[in-house]
Amino acid sequence: MSRLHALLILDCSETPIGEDLERIWQQTDFPNRLTEIGDDVVVWDPSRAGALAGFDVVRTRASLLERARSIGAQRLVRVEPTQVFLDVSRVKRALRSWDVSRCEYFTQWEHCRLPVGIGVQAISTVAFASMGSENISAALEALRSSPSGVHFHYDVLHRTSFEDSLLDARASSTLIQKLDAVGQPESWDLEGFLNWTSGEEVLKFRSTSSYPRRDERGLPAAYGFESDACAEFPTYVMFDVTNLCNAACIHCPQSIVNEDGKKPDYLEEIDHLAIDTFKRVVDECADRELTFVRITADGEPFVHKHLLEMVRYADEKGVGPVGLTTNGSLLNERRARALLEAGVAIVDVSLDAAESDTYEEIRAGLKFDRVIKNVLRLLDLREEMGADVQVMVSFVKQEMNVGQVEAFRAFWEPRVDKVLVREMISNVGLNDATENAWPGWDRRWPCAHLFRRVVVNHRGQLKYCPIDWRQETTGEPVDDVGIFDAWHSDFYWEHRMQHLNDAFAPNSACGDCKDWAGTPWTLGYEKVVAELRSGSRSTAA
Repeated sequence: MSRLHALLILDCSETPIGEDLERIWQQTDFPNRLTEIGDDVVVWDPSRAGALAGFDVVRTRASLLERARSIGAQRLVRVEPTQVFLDVSRVKRALRSWDVSRCEYFTQWEHCRLPVGIGVQAISTVAFASMGSENISAALEALRSSPSGVHFHYDVLHRTSFEDSLLDARASSTLIQKLDAVGQPESWDLEGFLNWTSGEEVLKFRSTSSYPRRDERGLPAAYGFESDACAEFPTYVMFDVTNLCNAACIHCPQSIVNEDGKKPDYLEEIDHLAIDTFKRVVDECADRELTFVRITADGEPFVHKHLLEMVRYADEKGVGPVGLTTNGSLLNERRARALLEAGVAIVDVSLDAAESDTYEEIRAGLKFDRVIKNVLRLLDLREEMGADVQVMVSFVKQEMNVGQVEAFRAFWEPRVDKVLVREMISNVGLNDATENAWPGWDRRWPCAHLFRRVVVNHRGQLKYCPIDWRQETTGEPVDDVGIFDAWHSDFYWEHRMQHLNDAFAPNSACGDCKDWAGTPWTLGYEKVVAELRSGSRSTAA
């Protein structure tokens, strides 16, 4: 078996080593199992001198790097002293899959379907030497806090249920009592631990971390869920209610036709989301902590005959706030009044121009004067009816309209709650991406969509990519699987891991996608909504 070129660090800087823990080490053969993982083992503890559990104590950064150099270690692997259920075979397998020339950071903790404490975290020796961090824990925290330009390797070898992944395998008073009462498990691997802890609710992990991103269990993570609620259940639910549109905008896949003049396959069949499916999803969301429900479409939502009923049903169930994205062409006074009465919270009108000629060339099939009149009348009705509704207008920058951005803002800023100016994207390669102005970098970041929202498409299927017009990122029909089950399913887990590791399956729609550069983690439609609901106003996103 080839060497791992790893220095294993038993990090005792934050955990007092008492008699109970040393006794558990002996009961679990912990020191001997540590020696199976790396080429050498040291203890990091600046407050201690001498040795611990037969291992040398390292007290300074310089000493740590010198120890790594002496054995040719390419990997610095961190283990907590409470990790007595560490699964040695799984750690070794996963470490061998980590290419240290490509990835600075390796983890079996974040986003991994493993109980906490089964795996390890690690940093490449080269990366640690180049950082100013004094110790391994500080270095790992720095990489998580500032992930730009850092490539991560997340373990994908290990699978267990979402519920079992919440188990905490680190030593605690509960585990010590159980070891004393019933003895050791038959084995120290993952299966042995799960069998031993079966039904032990007290072992569930609950984090109090205020870290801005986290995994399903609340552990700090460079990329991931942005609240404990979202880790449990998506806080942003989006409905693409139809693929029929009354316009053919030049930057939209709706306007794309094949060489023979026929519409592409993904538009050949017109589909409208069934109202019963919509209601079933809303019912499941009723007791959840949602930040936004968005009704939009791969077309124009107002062509759906049940649109107003959908808005009303979600509002009556207390699910929302409910937002609607529309091109505004069908939003006459009758519909606008009914929409406000139905309980809509945000209306987002896509406009894309400040001048009539430009508008009607970009938004082919629509009339500028009619749409502007509709939006202005909506604003008047909002005041007349005293409706608690925010109105937003959006502008997608492209070659034809880029000179009109300031005029667009000047006209709309005094009238609406938000002017949203966005860069062009390619919609997963369906339309021209040459105007995409988002700066990229040589190491792709994972797509935030998989950690923020679910999309229910016009066919009633769950879809993780909101700009996937070909419907290549769809999972099961939502009538067959609940939102909670889907959110924690193998389907979502596998695609999240592909994005986190920048290692896509050959048939993945995401592999060649360039739109990831247009979805930085600092932005997002749900953040725009949060701004609006808090009463703050801005002009770009």
